[in-house]
Amino acid sequence: MLMKQFILKHLKIIFIVGSILITILLGILVGLILVYQKGFPQIRNLEDIKPVVMTTVYDDQNSAIKNFAIEKRVIVKSADIPEILKKALVCAEDNQFYGHWGINFRGFIRAVGGVVLRKKWGGGSSITQQLARGLFLTPEFTLSRKLKEMLLAIQIEKKYTKDQILTFYCNKIFLGGSIYGVEAAARFYFGKPVKEVNLAEAALIAGIIPNPNGLYAVFKRPENTLKRRNYILLKMLLLKAITKSEYQKALTVKLPEKPFDAGSESLADYFTEDTRKYLESKYGDNLLYKGGLKVFTTLNGEMQRWAEDALREGLRALDKRRGWRSRDKLFNLIENKLDVSTYQLPAWENIKIEPDQIIEGVVMDVGKVKVIVRIAAFRGEMKSVAVKWTKRTLPRLLKSGDIALFRILAVDTAKKKLDLSLEQEPEVDGAILVVDNKTGEIKAMVGGYAFQKSKFNRAIQAMRQTGSTFKPIIYTAALEHGFSAATIIQDEPFSFVDEWTGELWEPRNHREDFKGPLTMRRGLEQSRNVITARILETITPAVGLEYAKKFGITSDLKPYMSMALGAFEVSLKEMVEAFTVFPNYGIRVNSYFIRSISDLNNNIVEENFPDRKQVVEKETAFIMNYLLQGVVQSGTGWRARGLPAPIGGKTGTTNDFTDAWFIGFSPTLTVGVWVGFDQKKSLGNEETGSSTAAPIFVDFMEKYLSKYPETNKFRIPSGVYMITIDKYTGKLVTPDCLYPFSEAFLPGTEPLEFCNDEEHQKIYNYFKTEEESDED
Repeated sequence: MLMKQFILKHLKIIFIVGSILITILLGILVGLILVYQKGFPQIRNLEDIKPVVMTTVYDDQNSAIKNFAIEKRVIVKSADIPEILKKALVCAEDNQFYGHWGINFRGFIRAVGGVVLRKKWGGGSSITQQLARGLFLTPEFTLSRKLKEMLLAIQIEKKYTKDQILTFYCNKIFLGGSIYGVEAAARFYFGKPVKEVNLAEAALIAGIIPNPNGLYAVFKRPENTLKRRNYILLKMLLLKAITKSEYQKALTVKLPEKPFDAGSESLADYFTEDTRKYLESKYGDNLLYKGGLKVFTTLNGEMQRWAEDALREGLRALDKRRGWRSRDKLFNLIENKLDVSTYQLPAWENIKIEPDQIIEGVVMDVGKVKVIVRIAAFRGEMKSVAVKWTKRTLPRLLKSGDIALFRILAVDTAKKKLDLSLEQEPEVDGAILVVDNKTGEIKAMVGGYAFQKSKFNRAIQAMRQTGSTFKPIIYTAALEHGFSAATIIQDEPFSFVDEWTGELWEPRNHREDFKGPLTMRRGLEQSRNVITARILETITPAVGLEYAKKFGITSDLKPYMSMALGAFEVSLKEMVEAFTVFPNYGIRVNSYFIRSISDLNNNIVEENFPDRKQVVEKETAFIMNYLLQGVVQSGTGWRARGLPAPIGGKTGTTNDFTDAWFIGFSPTLTVGVWVGFDQKKSLGNEETGSSTAAPIFVDFMEKYLSKYPETNKFRIPSGVYMITIDKYTGKLVTPDCLYPFSEAFLPGTEPLEFCNDEEHQKIYNYFKTEEESDED
């Protein structure tokens, strides 16, 4: 008892004496270490140590869109680390940093005293020791490891300046999750480069170092993190690193509420996944996830968002036409004994309420004319008109407790009220691919409705029958084998014994009708199957196959008559590349998605350039371009007619409406759209390329042209003659003709005869004012 009283009475003296003894012992230990350092790690060049650095993927504006990493780290120079962050780190981790030679003895003694007296007096390792441990040693605490850490710290201090050491430390330190280094931390927590962080943000970074995944996890334990940040700010004030006014101002700054990750918005998931696969196959896992590659791609962020939005909206519209089917799939809170008034859906976490957002909501009450829905802290109303597409009444659709999908139509933030409409997750899928005509750069790629649901990239992996989108290749071959846009072809029943298959083949038009003599132009505009079949019969399937190969189609095609109607399976990517021939005056461009790749030291390891090849004569390509503009102006592509640019394109629909296509182009871009199910089944009666795929193309192009008005025009090559003819008869125009039209011809293919009344009488519905077309 007396001994205990003596110890308590002289505790301070005992602690001071003990500290002196510990210091002496440490000095002896360091001396021994310096003498017996054989086998310890040796410091040579820290700058030669290759840290684990993430690979970053950039868009065509050099903005980061995706990281691939085990450790997310971006190396920065000292000049890019703001002084306020350096001060925060020193105040938080080692306030004797600029005064010691590797070992902070005060900190070490304080830590030992804390252990002895069971007090939280902070850690004992200097910044240099922490750097040494992180670079060379394992994290567990042993006497052997501690001795090595101290020796390495001394060696580092002998070789490098304080600023160099602090820079190494800033690039090495672990800051939560898979985040390493202050640059990656600044981007993740604040959405900005580290050179732009303010005092409060610097204090937060410095404060979470001791336990960023646990006690000071920013998003999981914000109360602890805030206290820790404010403690660091106070420490900086007491150490005179900041002024009182700076301290007080920093205290008012709120913590970040969600991460600003490069991939958090899930932009271009299909594109970046294809990039990842390419890098992995060519450079290996180690370089991909640890090598710090900088991958500069062709992707345009704006176009990608427009493409994603257009495809999703188009698929949702089609899905609604197929009808409501979600009743039996809805989860009901009441049936599962959960409280509808308090239950929080995971989808509401960090939600940003804004118009056009589609989000899950909890049905609170169902009436005859409206439904009350809870979405986070908002009260939503959905009127019966908003579910008209379901062809059901509200009580037949929903019941209290249901969790369903809703679109936000309007937001009243002050009153916490929403106007809603009903949505459902589409079963149908699709793809869209956007290619720059001049370079072949892929500007946007969407491989499906939702990457999270299916990683299968339908833009490049899916092989599907092309339907009538294949016809322009056959028509191109025809133009170079004696046909012209004014050539008359008979649209009438015929059968053909395919000499390659030996089978009887009888082509039919979409509406099972026939229109007699048609010009080749009108046959293409109206997408008449019989016309294309007769053309291929004349030029032969072998020639058709030859031209398909010229256009870059590498899929397995056969020289069969069914080729005329797109019976063989081809990828969307192949078809888009093929269509670049028309706006490019006969030049086909191979698409590519990576401009260049640089290593950690900014050495270029790969660089790609446009791959262009003249595959048909420019005059032929222009005439086909002009014909395809006619498809938009007068035929099945009419939905794109109102776009403020010269637009050509072709629709396509396969048997039983299983595939819907539209591939269109302007002078600048070629855009391909495909819609269908992965397992082939009908999209629905009359769900054609014109009604289903073309609206997606139009939606994308409207957004694109509103931001980037088309200034280029399609110029007429010198080897093309523009002659006015009667569009229906194909003859030279006279005053009696009803359909004068300026047509394009190759020399020697232009008509020599004038139109007359006898020719008019031969044409089906010549005197009818409205043109009809097959809706494909």
